[in-house]
Amino acid sequence: MAKEFPVMLQDFTQGAFEDYLRQEPSPVAIVTVGSVEQHGPHLPLGMDMFAALEVAKEVAKRTGSVVVHPCWAGYSPHHMGFAGTISFQAETLKSILIDTVVSLATHGIKKILILNGHGGNAEIVSYAARLAKRETDAAILTSNAWSSGTTMAETIQYVDRHAGAKETALARALFDDLVQMERVEGFEPTASFPDAVEALRDPNADDLDLRTQLVMAYIRDTHTFTSSGVYSFAGATPNDADVEQAKEDFETSVARFVRLIGYWKAID
Repeated sequence: MAKEFPVMLQDFTQGAFEDYLRQEPSPVAIVTVGSVEQHGPHLPLGMDMFAALEVAKEVAKRTGSVVVHPCWAGYSPHHMGFAGTISFQAETLKSILIDTVVSLATHGIKKILILNGHGGNAEIVSYAARLAKRETDAAILTSNAWSSGTTMAETIQYVDRHAGAKETALARALFDDLVQMERVEGFEPTASFPDAVEALRDPNADDLDLRTQLVMAYIRDTHTFTSSGVYSFAGATPNDADVEQAKEDFETSVARFVRLIGYWKAID
């Protein structure tokens, strides 16, 4: 009978990790990255990191993988107008990710999935993975930690990008004890665009993809866009959160990564 191992790397002893590497013929490390930043009045500062970790840990349990959590903060200068936010410089986050991947590859893990829970990290994660591939012989994949299945029409209509209905639902589904819904009782949207940009937000007009790109380009430093820190408009506020749908989205994301790792383990 195969030996049971921890999920999180830091929970192993050194000897147990060597046992894991001997027992697991094709080990996969899931590296999680997120942020410590404001998420409106009601969600925890660690929202992105907590959610990415929940996905990663569940995937690891089902696939015999190991989760590596190298840092809490990410790249969040656009949220620094709100207390509690910690932002690394882009170079810092890039270096942390590369050093993590190189360390894992040195010890024999050659399949590494970086799960990113924070949109502000996306370009840095991709760049770090590209550079790390040049420094190691590891295969490195990157992905968003979850997908909500939001259509482009919904995106442009609700701009539910941060601390609104989707993230509130996810938080309530995964770590409801950290959510303080009383802080958004009677919440009214505070997000706003210049009039010319607002005119582009018709979900029924033509060129949805082009207009969505333009609207998203005008989301800048958070405190200049929304005084509450919540990016969303009427119909997608924190109180519109659909917790049951979030649970389905979570399972969909987990199942997708489980299938991915199943395919990956078949590659020598």
